[in-house]
Amino acid sequence: MTDAVPAYAPVELAFAGPAVPIPASRTPFTLDVGLGDRRLRVPGFWDGGDRYVARFLPETAGEWSWSTASEAPELDGRSGTVVVSGAAGHGPVRVVERFHFAHADGTPHRPVGATVYNWLHQSDELFTATADAIAQARFTKLRFMVFPQAGDYVEHHPELLPFERGPSGWDVDRPNVAFFRRLDAAVALLGDRGIQADVLILNAYDGGRFGLDGLTEEQDAVYLRYLVARLSAFPHVWWSLCNEFDILDRPRSRWDRLGTLLAETDPHDHLRSIHNWIELFDHNRPWITHASIQNGHVTTELGRAGLYRDVYDKPIVLDEIKYEGDIPERWGHLSAEELVHQFWVATVSGCYASHGESFALPGGSLHIVEGGALLGRSPQRLAFLRHVLDDLVVPGIDPIDKWDDPEFVGGVARRQYLRYFGRSAPPSWRFRLPQATNVGERLQSGDAFTVDIIDTWNMTVTAVERPFVLDDVRRNEAFAPEAIALPAGEAIALRITRTR
Repeated sequence: MTDAVPAYAPVELAFAGPAVPIPASRTPFTLDVGLGDRRLRVPGFWDGGDRYVARFLPETAGEWSWSTASEAPELDGRSGTVVVSGAAGHGPVRVVERFHFAHADGTPHRPVGATVYNWLHQSDELFTATADAIAQARFTKLRFMVFPQAGDYVEHHPELLPFERGPSGWDVDRPNVAFFRRLDAAVALLGDRGIQADVLILNAYDGGRFGLDGLTEEQDAVYLRYLVARLSAFPHVWWSLCNEFDILDRPRSRWDRLGTLLAETDPHDHLRSIHNWIELFDHNRPWITHASIQNGHVTTELGRAGLYRDVYDKPIVLDEIKYEGDIPERWGHLSAEELVHQFWVATVSGCYASHGESFALPGGSLHIVEGGALLGRSPQRLAFLRHVLDDLVVPGIDPIDKWDDPEFVGGVARRQYLRYFGRSAPPSWRFRLPQATNVGERLQSGDAFTVDIIDTWNMTVTAVERPFVLDDVRRNEAFAPEAIALPAGEAIALRITRTR
């Protein structure tokens, strides 16, 4: 018996085992953990020397019992209990309401993501400064790669790599413990700052420098199981199987097998995705929890992004919609105004998006590669968007009439709405709301609403003093008699909330 630990915090159990490391292709031991009807089968892992570790994440208060099973006598038949009381944070993020996210305790999570691909592999000073910058900007999720990136704009190549080398190349049976302890520390650092760790398990940017993109399918599986054993107990982990998977010359069936293995191996059922370059993966596959999509086009205009919801019937996270920056490549020179606009389009379309900066740095790299201080003008506006999302009284934003609403109003029917006018609002707007089509409550005469005018660029919220009461209710839309004066030419949204 030990002192109580909080729910939603990793519990680590360490044991002395064989001095000759058990190869990573053989799970050294398993931990059977239970509380009442809740049972977890947790894989252990070698952590250097004769140290073997298992980590699990209790999500319920009570006295959890555990026991070990192993072919190694030193690791077999151990048992004990862990008392869990209270809670640390809100717990893992999972899918709710078909298209949205919430923590295990029910707290809504509305991702406003950031991207620093090679963050893990930078100097300690830059590594910490990046985490601080992402937290200060109030981003809720950071996408980063486990394996190092090479190629264009990559100026720093790490000496610390994930595996030992053998006669024929990388020996995934012998993980480099120092490397994975650094990864542990990186994930913990993000958690301490309230940031979800979107872990990109594989990447396509090796360019022959490291050879990590040449692992066999069997080697990928060994690595994945070891990675899951180390990180799954962290409550804030998201898994992304690969960034731009279709650059690598691999059949989709291989990706599907690896994704299925990921779902089967993770005892804590974290969110799982795979990210594309040009060719979309089949996000209808059962192991995929949400669609992570690169498409810079669908958020430039209203009415496009939401179509992905109809195809996949899952949350849509547009993890690359191009970047704010100043480089010549078409993906790397969005203005701040355009990127903020695209985030708002994604939001009212019932989707989510991720940010990145591609300003050329003095050393020849980019922020999305190495990190550091944020340079653009979009982060503070996206922090403002997060504030707006946090203030919603509904689980998430969904298209109200996705088939034929010319104004593309989103929200939850008869409760709360967002109406976005784009980057240039008209001088006035007659109060109008679409009727719900096949879900949600229908508007009724006498329904009353408050309106807040949101300036998405200047970051202000101004309440309209009078209420708006519906007096003209039709089959497909409803109106109040008054018009609302707007700041013409500004980037404006309205938050409309029913009061009776």
